[in-house]
Amino acid sequence: MAFLKVENVAIRGISACVPPSVEENKDIPFYAPGEAEKIIASTGIERRHIAGPDICVSDLCYSAAERLIEALGWEKDSIDLLALCTQNPDYRNQPTSFLVHERLGLKESVMCLDFFHGCPGWVMSLSSVSSMLSASGIKRALLLVGDTVSKDQNQASHESRPLFGDCCTATALEFEKGAPAMFFNNGTMSDGGKALILTQGGYRHPYTHETLDIELARRAGTLSEGQADDMDGMDVFSFAITKVPKAMKKLCAEYEINLEEVDHLVLHQANKLIIDAIAKRMKMPNEKVPLGLREYGNTTSASIPLTIVSACSEEYRNGHQKSLVCGFGTGLSWGSAYFETNHIVVPEVIIYKQ
Repeated sequence: MAFLKVENVAIRGISACVPPSVEENKDIPFYAPGEAEKIIASTGIERRHIAGPDICVSDLCYSAAERLIEALGWEKDSIDLLALCTQNPDYRNQPTSFLVHERLGLKESVMCLDFFHGCPGWVMSLSSVSSMLSASGIKRALLLVGDTVSKDQNQASHESRPLFGDCCTATALEFEKGAPAMFFNNGTMSDGGKALILTQGGYRHPYTHETLDIELARRAGTLSEGQADDMDGMDVFSFAITKVPKAMKKLCAEYEINLEEVDHLVLHQANKLIIDAIAKRMKMPNEKVPLGLREYGNTTSASIPLTIVSACSEEYRNGHQKSLVCGFGTGLSWGSAYFETNHIVVPEVIIYKQ
């Protein structure tokens, strides 16, 4: 377990942006009568926002960042660090943070960083960025996190297509002497990582003409389920309901966090079955476990901040909140964190406009 304590850093605000196109799970054409309703009941997901071919991560991140900066009243010249975490970069050889930096019109002295991570990405990146603020002269930072993960899915898959939606988020962080400490517990079970890996298309297994044709067919929805990489649902479920509660309990034990005093347990929105199982093992009442699944689905690394924005923004805007969060999946890995916020800025979910 990698425990980390970060002092003197405060979260000032969180925003989220989703694409305008919505796919209703009940309208997915390949389901037999009654099948979609069963999928919705088991996953808790009714619809998802889907990015078209002309909407990329930098577009959604820019909109989330611009709105949050405006709501905070920050001068752009006061921002010292811009970090971005995604699995779906706009370009292969250009950091996506550079693109957002240019569109925002930030100063040349801003440090830009890109992280590559999946579902635990917000917590993992938050631990890194907050540590930099705590240990350096950096005063203000923006952390942008999200994916257009629907573009990677097998559109013919009865299992994965109804799960994944697209979203990018912005989190504003500021150095504040005496701010309540943040606590992290991150880990990786890499021997189980093949449960989620897409094997073709990287430098280990570059596309051939045959595998590229398969990939294009997969994305177009003309490929049978057995021809493409798909996640092993049972392996992921077993990992989530065992490793994730243990990681959070160890975090609470390490830093003497009283679970009864936690206001919100915000979990990666994998599916309702997994969330309910984890919450039960944590003995956390349902009213303290917000859900954003119904409207947005599994938005990978963006799901925790999106859930805060979409499901409990009023509480975060209007009071002091104690949050225990955990992102889990890709790797297989997890990132759990405890932090406190006080009347932070949380705009309504932004619908992207081109």
